[in-house]
Amino acid sequence: MSKLLRPKPLAIIIGILALLVISVLFVRVPLPTILLPAEAIPGLAIGGFKITNTFIATILADIIVLVFGFLAVRKMQDVPESKLQNMFEWIVEIFDGMLTDIGGKEKARAWLAVFLTILLFLLFANWLEQIPGVDSIGAIEPLEVAYAEKGVTVGYGIKHIGPIASLTNDQVTLTDAEKEEIKHEFEAAEEAGERYHPHEPKGYVLTPYVRAAATDLNLTIGLALLVVLWSHVIGFRRLGPKYARRFALPVITGMSIIDLFVGVLEFISEFAKIISLSFRLFGNIFAGQVLLFVMAFLVSFLLPLPFMGLELFVGFMQAFVFAILTFIYFEQATHSHAGDEHH
Repeated sequence: MSKLLRPKPLAIIIGILALLVISVLFVRVPLPTILLPAEAIPGLAIGGFKITNTFIATILADIIVLVFGFLAVRKMQDVPESKLQNMFEWIVEIFDGMLTDIGGKEKARAWLAVFLTILLFLLFANWLEQIPGVDSIGAIEPLEVAYAEKGVTVGYGIKHIGPIASLTNDQVTLTDAEKEEIKHEFEAAEEAGERYHPHEPKGYVLTPYVRAAATDLNLTIGLALLVVLWSHVIGFRRLGPKYARRFALPVITGMSIIDLFVGVLEFISEFAKIISLSFRLFGNIFAGQVLLFVMAFLVSFLLPLPFMGLELFVGFMQAFVFAILTFIYFEQATHSHAGDEHH
């Protein structure tokens, strides 16, 4: 305790406290709009397909994985001098050993590439939210338009710094009368085949160009469906028609009635896998994003840093859990329930 009261540590503590007080009193940032569905970027579409901010984040994560993979193998050497090749070899060795312990060497080598692809993709996709500009740079649109299209009721003022527009901390909220008026104007614009745009916007909201990919249920459910369906393909390729016995009259206990019930549970568990895989990933990443929003809104200096570190850890753990469960589901699909296995 006495060390903290020395001049240098004491000055650092006072400086930190001063920054916190200044940020609370004078440096306030608007709270970003929190929406469950991914937001379509205004004016950006391919044909009739609207481009969402989570779709852009997914493409960015794909590009990052491909670029790192290409750079790592571009000039491979038996005795690597490249730090990137060293790092990737270290990653492959660690997870190859881990998967070998779980399913054996043959299965580890067969599915290691799938495991690492999912792990690295989700890792970079989850960590994108830590990059400055993600969730904070985007298209600014009138609050009335955001309410008519997305149900947003809270907006902020706007200021211009040269060619750059930015939201202020002046919060505005739509009243019930204004909501009704907007609905009528929006319906009238749709009937006329025009895009609704208010004459005098009351406030503005930001639609970010990039938002963490796993905060979109389309991604997490799609990836979970792919994993579960792939596990069935592996099961049929390894076991043939016997694989279907795990869902219809498996031989587990030797008692037909109980085994029939177990088969029904196995069938239900396949849907449970999809739900658990997708909602675990979505829930943790979406909650982490909201946490970072709220911390930066309350105190913009220093306070968000520990939570950003926490989100780095959570992003890795969620990517790892999804990838390791994928391998486990693949491995489980190779076991026959026809009563011809001896363990």
